[in-house]
Amino acid sequence: MRRLLPVLAALFTLGCASTTLAQSVVTLASAQNSAGSLPIYVAEMKGFFAAEGVKVETVDFKGGAPAVQALASGSVHFCICAGDHAVRLRSRGFPARIVAGLVEQHGYGLLALATSAVTDMASLKGKKVGITSSGSLTDNTVRFSLQQAGVNPDRDLILVSVGTGAPMKAALDSNGVDAGMFTTPDVQANLAVTGKYKVVKDYRDLAYPALDLIALEPWLQKNDKAARGFLRAIVKAQQLIQSDPAVAREGLKIMFPSFDDRLVELIVADVPSHLSRKGEVARAGFDNMIEMLGASEPELKTVPFGEVVSVAYLPIE
Repeated sequence: MRRLLPVLAALFTLGCASTTLAQSVVTLASAQNSAGSLPIYVAEMKGFFAAEGVKVETVDFKGGAPAVQALASGSVHFCICAGDHAVRLRSRGFPARIVAGLVEQHGYGLLALATSAVTDMASLKGKKVGITSSGSLTDNTVRFSLQQAGVNPDRDLILVSVGTGAPMKAALDSNGVDAGMFTTPDVQANLAVTGKYKVVKDYRDLAYPALDLIALEPWLQKNDKAARGFLRAIVKAQQLIQSDPAVAREGLKIMFPSFDDRLVELIVADVPSHLSRKGEVARAGFDNMIEMLGASEPELKTVPFGEVVSVAYLPIE
């Protein structure tokens, strides 16, 4: 038996190596750390990726613009980004596709300190406004809202690229910016600090493909099996989140370990209405996105829904 142990150990090692080699590695560029990425955490937590023979690696970026640059360069396979970026890439000749929706609501809110004189978009004249990055969803959104309020975003104030989460909060707290864009769950976390912050503009109920999985067609075509397996795992996680609050709760606690139970429960309650159920991208949200992009980037070529959104890689029930 002792003589067999080294042989068995070697066979076990080879078996593990074969399993590892059989896995397809899928790399993701993440534009933000928000509740919209919950299906990815749940799919990993429940072993859905492993069951599909997929290993997922995520790289964090400070906003959608640098994340989508990584996608366009071929450094990553998917971008976890707002749908805006797929439209931009497509209009500039890149064969980008939204292959699955993650968040069907906008997800951001513009916050200021409670003591600030800022009360609405018009009152931002002469101020500094924090966005995640130039060309991001937050940039487009703020520009669109300012124009609606009669404020010129290029002349009447300063837009500052800050990033997300903690850097944005630090900029707001130190008066580096007069107002800043925060996503779910950072909006809830900041508002839970009684009396310190206020909402200047809330976009969280606006239908919008605020977070999607975007890929380039050549990679999808060359990696059909990996793409389908990855998206099957995502949709399975989405459906589980919708049907079982305990799963959402468990995933959120992994994502945001510093959040207390009360804050986690607030987010759990919001999740079903904001997340996509089966990877779908709603036409109404897409149309809102096109309107917002047209106002902030009139030179951008309009791309039809069917040329940007693809359901070809989603599981068919």
